[in-house]
Amino acid sequence: MPVFLNAFPLKIPDAELEARQVPYDKETLDGLRRKHGSTHSFRRQGDNILIFSSDGTFPVSGTPITIPLNDNFGIFCSLVKDGLSRHLTGLGRNPLGFNPIELVSTKPEDNLLAPILGDAYPFKVCAKYSINTRYVHDHPCLVIDCTTRRVLKENGLFFLNGGFDLIGRYVVIEQEDGYRKLVGSVSAIKGETLQVTQPDGQVVQADAKDVYLEASRTNFDDYILHTHGAQKDAIVERIRQSVSIFNGGENKKARIDTLKKYIQSKAIPLIDGTRIEIEDAPDIQKDCGQIQKPVFVFNDNGEADWAEKGLTQSGPYTKRTFDRNDPSICVICAQHDKGRVEQFVRKLLKGISSSKYFSNGLEGKFALGTSRVEVFATATDSVEAYKSAIEAAIRKKADDGGRWDLALVQVRQSFKKLKVTENPYYLGKSLFFLHQVPVQDFTIELLAQSDYSLGYSLNNMALACYAKMGGVPWLLKSSPTLSHELVIGIGSANIGQERGADNQRIMGITTVFSGDGSYIVSNTSKAVVPEAYCEALTSVLGETIEKIQKRMNWQKGDTIRLIFHAQVKKFNKEEIEAVRAVIDKYREYQIEYAFLKISEDHGLHMFDSVTAGVQKGKLAPQRGKTFKLSKHEMLVYLIGQRELRQDIDGHPRGVILDIHRDSTFKDVKYLSAQLYSFASHSWRSYFPNPMPVTISYSDLIARNLGWLNQLPGWNDSVMIGKIGQSQWFL
Repeated sequence: MPVFLNAFPLKIPDAELEARQVPYDKETLDGLRRKHGSTHSFRRQGDNILIFSSDGTFPVSGTPITIPLNDNFGIFCSLVKDGLSRHLTGLGRNPLGFNPIELVSTKPEDNLLAPILGDAYPFKVCAKYSINTRYVHDHPCLVIDCTTRRVLKENGLFFLNGGFDLIGRYVVIEQEDGYRKLVGSVSAIKGETLQVTQPDGQVVQADAKDVYLEASRTNFDDYILHTHGAQKDAIVERIRQSVSIFNGGENKKARIDTLKKYIQSKAIPLIDGTRIEIEDAPDIQKDCGQIQKPVFVFNDNGEADWAEKGLTQSGPYTKRTFDRNDPSICVICAQHDKGRVEQFVRKLLKGISSSKYFSNGLEGKFALGTSRVEVFATATDSVEAYKSAIEAAIRKKADDGGRWDLALVQVRQSFKKLKVTENPYYLGKSLFFLHQVPVQDFTIELLAQSDYSLGYSLNNMALACYAKMGGVPWLLKSSPTLSHELVIGIGSANIGQERGADNQRIMGITTVFSGDGSYIVSNTSKAVVPEAYCEALTSVLGETIEKIQKRMNWQKGDTIRLIFHAQVKKFNKEEIEAVRAVIDKYREYQIEYAFLKISEDHGLHMFDSVTAGVQKGKLAPQRGKTFKLSKHEMLVYLIGQRELRQDIDGHPRGVILDIHRDSTFKDVKYLSAQLYSFASHSWRSYFPNPMPVTISYSDLIARNLGWLNQLPGWNDSVMIGKIGQSQWFL
């Protein structure tokens, strides 16, 4: 059965283009594009600017050069996008960007909100196309993707006149090129004039008619609540379903093919008049691979390729060595919800008899014995009330001469909108962590689920609880290699409820090491701001090597392999040099390393005819499907057709694994299989993860520590204790 990518090979013309070359600087390039962009094409090439002309004349004198297109794929691809962008602009379609070119449909039938809220509604959810180029098997291809975008046409005055509260909302201003640039958040309103606080803290005045609300999810949802009140949740769900169906494989492929056929049918030229020609996507079925399912190891070396089955048959990996049996558990909840919370906690511990996978509860599934539970109620939902209840719980256990093994803290969905210092969620974590007590939060809204749905939620929650208490549910079985491997995951999170000056990007570093057929998350995890990241990375790496060389009894001359996983645009020279500096200290070992960029934002999709007739996930590939794009790039599906929950779910996204050219270990098939195993190994959920735990755990660490660091009195050194050795962040 054929398999296709949304990548269409470009026919490379046997042509040479005359160009002028001038030294690069950003101001020169921006000025040339602004003044002469309608008649000339400009491209930065290293330290130079290349200028291409439509009529043989050039706006500035420079070095004349001749460029054969079949020897300069990068320049050719740039000129193809330039030609397509000019064509769309000529049609009045206002394409945005270049890497990729984005085109939002203005057709009324392409507004997904129209059937739900009507054509006149100020927000729209429109079809959006993106066009880019990339190499597949060293040949340039045109990549066409189709998804959706929220669009807002009405200005701020429309919403002001409609009685919609603009205070605290971000507004943008439309530029000449169609881009909407962030101005800031509305801090005050006087008549039709808005007072806007910019990201740098400066305050400016703006007429409501001259700015637009940001088309954010928050503004979108809040406006639906404003116009439809109690119907809001039902409407939002209908919109979600509509978007998911639109993003399904059949519709996505059909729309991509329509745009591809349009480009094929038109004589769209490059800047010199040469026609752009693209071919149909080839069938890549014979070139696709399938990664085998990872095998998990449980108690008494029991093995299974399905975690649920392995736990049921063998019990958790640390069943015989777990040191918190008959655990002491405290529950923090609101006084007026106490009865329902007690019922909920009993279901968590004892199970739901009718549940397929959670009939034995946390105690039975993980062989914990009988829990000793005590409830501490909060008088209100305030931080002070939570603090009082938590301190009472900590005092009670201290008076008994012990420590809680786990704290279950009930919160509310509405807490997410509170500042960190006013949020009981973060207060609860910080106070319990200070006393080395792991915390599992749950929302009061979760209690409204039916027992059928609740069984699945509690199953995942129990898994996380066991890991937080220091248990190991399972490990990965891997084929032993001749090398000792350390895998370092680098994640990040944007921290700060105000965008701009106070917003920080926090880097999280999770060290994951594998040996003797398993891998374990180390307690050397940290979170730092990007400026301190290189120093933290080398510190963590050095500490980890010191620890592991003793534990694993490394011998002089052994091969040590370091593998870095990161979601970054690119690894920079400083990161690679920092790692080399650490490696130089361990010359008694043979050290090799691989830097892996893992990207899910690439616009490339695989359409597999094998699933064309299934109920859900039509044309979606199976989990573990791979396609080698080049010697250093692999497209890998970490979730596939069977992992989609319902038939309205969209097309699953694969990730592209890209090995940096400075890496000394470059086995892309081996690294892809390892990545796939890590994506199956999260102790946060039984479902496969769309990202490997090396990155998803790092992101969680960065997010949690980033927020906790905003609390007065918090210190990361708290995590040096036993709590830091568990998966406290799950």
